[in-house]
Amino acid sequence: MRIICYSETVSPITHMAGVVGNEAIIKREQLASGQWVPSITGNALRHRCVRETGARYLVDALGLSGELSLPQLAFLFNGGSLTESTGREDTKKIADLQRLFPLLRLLGGSLPDQILSGTLIATSGLLVCEENRSRLSGLLPDEWSLPVDRLRDAEAMVGTYQYVRGVPTKTCPDLVRGEDELDARGAGKDGKSQQMIFSGQCVNPGAAFVHGFLAPSSTALDIGCLLHSLALWQQAGGTVGGSAAKGHGRLSTYVHCDQPIYGCVERYQEHVEQCKQECVDWLTAAFAKKKAA
Repeated sequence: MRIICYSETVSPITHMAGVVGNEAIIKREQLASGQWVPSITGNALRHRCVRETGARYLVDALGLSGELSLPQLAFLFNGGSLTESTGREDTKKIADLQRLFPLLRLLGGSLPDQILSGTLIATSGLLVCEENRSRLSGLLPDEWSLPVDRLRDAEAMVGTYQYVRGVPTKTCPDLVRGEDELDARGAGKDGKSQQMIFSGQCVNPGAAFVHGFLAPSSTALDIGCLLHSLALWQQAGGTVGGSAAKGHGRLSTYVHCDQPIYGCVERYQEHVEQCKQECVDWLTAAFAKKKAA
């Protein structure tokens, strides 16, 4: 199964690589031509589009909200981590996980004493630009052919943003204690301004990225889980990258599948409901504290 996503940017995308001075710099990848083009990592898309939304659905559907330990939550939402010896592999535990949890069969993870491999492959987000034309042509399905005319250059879709944090004398002056009063610039008695400037690069609204997922040896339940997670991600705002609280990172996504998918999502939801108690029991047993020898 191959799923291709075409995601239009609804708000500035600030998937960052780091900072230079006080300016946040967007993530870019270098092409063979030597050009650096904005991109979104497959790891970020895999987490935001699939793991985060899929795990939250599982927790709600299994009635486990507020009932899970930190290691259990880390396993579901972040992949978990090894904290014990890996000298023994429990094959029954793996078989039960793959039968009960399509999400974890796709993504894998790490139990305290065992690493579980996944099958899902996430492709990075390619900016729809002239520099990426040849790469996009090999990725897009026939139904989504590129225009013959030249696409926009990547750098033309890169912009900047700047925000200034407010100060109490402007946002709630009636609540400020007299001796703590700031001047009109937001500066205190020491003359230093209390305002803070946030600035950085972004991919402008109106641009688009192409990304996707490959699911080798996938079952109908796996595909239903993947599509369900993508739908929940879009319903929750479809954000990726940083500064979502400021309105950044929103994508409006169109999905193309190269195989029939009718009824897959419903089958997945029915599976979770039917296996509810088994799923809860597995999570409890997998993270139970071992008895001292």
